[in-house]
Amino acid sequence: MGRIEIQDLSLVYRSGREKFLALDNINTKIDDGEFVCIVGSSGCGKSTLLGVLEGLLTPTGGRVLIDGKPIHGTGPERAVVFQQYTLFPWMSAIQNVVFGVKQVRRELSAKQLEEIGVEFLQKVGLKDFLHKRPGELSGGMQQRVAIARALAVNPQILLMDEPFGAIDAKTRLTLQEMLLNLWAEDAEKKTVVFVTHDIDEAILLSDKILFMEPKRISREIPVTMPRPRDRDSMYDDKEFRDLRNNLVILFYKDIKEQIGGEEVML
Repeated sequence: MGRIEIQDLSLVYRSGREKFLALDNINTKIDDGEFVCIVGSSGCGKSTLLGVLEGLLTPTGGRVLIDGKPIHGTGPERAVVFQQYTLFPWMSAIQNVVFGVKQVRRELSAKQLEEIGVEFLQKVGLKDFLHKRPGELSGGMQQRVAIARALAVNPQILLMDEPFGAIDAKTRLTLQEMLLNLWAEDAEKKTVVFVTHDIDEAILLSDKILFMEPKRISREIPVTMPRPRDRDSMYDDKEFRDLRNNLVILFYKDIKEQIGGEEVML
């Protein structure tokens, strides 16, 4: 479970008498258990599209279906990891995870909730930091807690908005590998929609890349490199080099077209 269908999706922002077209007639499908990355230049609508999938933004036209049913607002089948860690600073790591689970599994006892919290913090390598507050953890550790909290609610779909964008390069590589391992080892593999600016990250992680130009998806690019993917050997792979070059060309073409351009006002 976790198939996403986006049908004729449009979204218009309104500010006073002015209207700004943010998404324009988007159509795509994401299969159950597929890892999809959305890439594109800043301001093209990546986070807006993810906001619609989250249920935080209501489309002006079209709809989003999950397993054939239209979404209306947020839901327990979807969990979100943001670029900023969004942890409660007064809670420990395990309390942050337990809080998330408690919102969707109210029938569980305190002991059961704690067991789930311990399990998922161990999965992200934080078994020795259960009772540390966010201020006592590094940025990478805080994002591990946020990922543990999202996975612990056992969603069908994991939505990730540049989750490693605020983390140093070395830690980012570690978290990419961790995320891939968690996704691959899950018996009920989750559907992941992952927004990133990083081309190499997108190729490493995804089964398919959605390239966005302003307001729309202009390319759907399959990534057929076999898994598991090893970063060191990936750079020597001809498919990787060709795919990377094609994405770089798309990025520069998009940026070139935007220079001196104007926003589309309705």
